[in-house]
Amino acid sequence: MPLMSGNLIRNLLGGPVTRPYPLVKRRPFPRTRARLLYDPARCTYCGICANICPANAIAMKEERDSLSIERIYDSFSCIYCARCAEFCPDSALQMDVVYLESADAKTLTSSSSR
Repeated sequence: MPLMSGNLIRNLLGGPVTRPYPLVKRRPFPRTRARLLYDPARCTYCGICANICPANAIAMKEERDSLSIERIYDSFSCIYCARCAEFCPDSALQMDVVYLESADAKTLTSSSSR
C-alpha cells in the first residue's frame, strides 16, 4: 500500500488526463485526410478518379441520349485514401483536413456536365 499511495495522491491532485473534446478540438496532424473537396469547374470528367477508387465511392454515369456525364460520390463508401486526388490531372479533387460532423442519413452528391 505505501508504494501505491504516492501514485494515488498524484492522480487525485493532478488535472484530467483526457481532452475536453467538444470544447477544445485537437489540431489535425500534418498529413491528415478528412474530407474530399470537389471543384466541378476544373473537372473534365475523364473518369480516372472512378477507375482508381479502391472502394468504388466514385462512379461515372454516362447518358448517351442527352450526351451528358454524371459524377456520383458516395461519402459513406469512401475510405479517404486520397488516390483520386493524387491522380486527378486537373486537380479537381483535393483532400481537406477539416473533419465533417457526424451524419445520420446517407446522402449522395452528384454533378453533371452537358
